[in-house]
Amino acid sequence: MISFSQVTKRYAGGLEALRGITLTIENGEMVFITGHSGAGKSTLLKIAAAIERPSSGSVIVNGQNIAALRPRAVPFLRRKFGLVFQDQKLLFDRTAFDNVMLPLAITGFERREAARRVRAALDKVGLLAKEQSFPVTLSGGEQQRLAIARAIVHRPAILVADEPTGNLDTAHALELGELFRSFNQVGVTVIIATHDEAFAARLKPRLVLLREGKLAA
Repeated sequence: MISFSQVTKRYAGGLEALRGITLTIENGEMVFITGHSGAGKSTLLKIAAAIERPSSGSVIVNGQNIAALRPRAVPFLRRKFGLVFQDQKLLFDRTAFDNVMLPLAITGFERREAARRVRAALDKVGLLAKEQSFPVTLSGGEQQRLAIARAIVHRPAILVADEPTGNLDTAHALELGELFRSFNQVGVTVIIATHDEAFAARLKPRLVLLREGKLAA
């Protein structure tokens, strides 16, 4: 469970990205964070995943208060999360296989088991046949699916995606939506920031609307 209680986030210069957010996301939910550009969607995701900390208020993730975590404890908390960023953050000098292998290599997985998991993740997103391809040779939709494979290879309990359909056409966006639905159906908590109304309408998640940093609905 992720629980926000009166969370505010201020940046240098006085910008308030979030103001007084109180919100609970239960285990196994699919939740879409919606709102205009600059509403605070990305900031909310970053705080939920302990990439950033709130200026005030509390965020509890599975019983742990993010604001009170020591820096060395943060990487352990983040292992609960799979993160899909807007810019994907793929390594273009490494193959698809090596991109997905990276989080397992960092956490010290045994090589044979890691390779098995990588191929299972690539197969899940339909890219197993392209494991030796470099990202530059993949289409935009394939690159996004590769980013998802990397996010789920360590079998996270929570999958967080920031505008995952932003650069995709309708067909690829719907394909991606079915992929997220399949993760949610096996118990993964899925949290997606998006302004894509058609994408949200098809999946029928719980919708959370932000407006100017505040919870609107």
